[in-house]
Amino acid sequence: MRSATPKPRIDVAVAVVFNPQGEVLWGCRPAGKPYAGYWEFPGGKVEPNETVWQALVRELQEELGILATQGGPWFVIEHDYEHANVRLHLYKVWSFEGAPKSLEKQDFQWAPLHPTDLSPILPATEPLLPKLAQPRLMAVSNYEEGFDACASRLSAALARQTSPVYVQFREKHLVGETLWLAFEHCHDLCVRYGHHLVLNSGTLGNMGSRAEQLDLPLHLTESDLLSGAFRAKHCVGASVHDAVSLKEAFDQGLDYAVLGAVKYTATHPEKVALGWQGFAELSRSARLPVFAIGGLSVDDLHESARHGAHGVAMMRQFQ
Repeated sequence: MRSATPKPRIDVAVAVVFNPQGEVLWGCRPAGKPYAGYWEFPGGKVEPNETVWQALVRELQEELGILATQGGPWFVIEHDYEHANVRLHLYKVWSFEGAPKSLEKQDFQWAPLHPTDLSPILPATEPLLPKLAQPRLMAVSNYEEGFDACASRLSAALARQTSPVYVQFREKHLVGETLWLAFEHCHDLCVRYGHHLVLNSGTLGNMGSRAEQLDLPLHLTESDLLSGAFRAKHCVGASVHDAVSLKEAFDQGLDYAVLGAVKYTATHPEKVALGWQGFAELSRSARLPVFAIGGLSVDDLHESARHGAHGVAMMRQFQ
């Protein structure tokens, strides 16, 4: 029996174009195209002998008359259709020249990344929006190194943030009432300032039976991710160090992964730093947003985006 003909693979460049106000550029598919009237991010097919970035620049010029000048990869999504395997390469574009114009008789609009007043949105795009709109900063607690110092630093830093932040409660060595005192302080800060608290799965085991009363999303350690022990729990993210764990994070339907260490850190002095190039090579295979971690600060946000990171995660540097 003759084997089935392999499906062609189509690579598509997808541009998430940001303006200085943090809004993104949406286009509405014109009459005569499939899904006419649906809103989407601009972009199009990558032609032979063309890189994804070159295709993205060309498509933005052809569709909207703007020239993308700075941007970076985000992550890749694959859709297996009857006619082809389509791979969507999402790119952030944060600098461009010109003003958008309707060159293909399409409507366009600046709107939030996860809009409430644009409908309908392309079916392939809508499920991605909660992931794309996640916080770009993650603070990792370290009360175990000194309660007062950590409490003071987190209190001041979280009060200053104007956008939501992930706060990962991660305490490997605290136990008993000392652990609960730190947790309650961290929890109260997140409630007060509107940030998103996630509980490290390695810390959960130290919290005893009282932890069963908590209804918090979990951030998995790499070992817990690979063991599959928490599949029945509400897990949103995981720490990873290689391509195998990145794939597992996607396969388990997590919202994000945290990959590192990018630079040398005192927390893991035995680990060789990935460097930005190593981070970029690993994150390129991810199919979900990836935070960079390891010796980073808020000042590294731009550099992280250039190398494919969704954002940065920090411990001592979050201040």
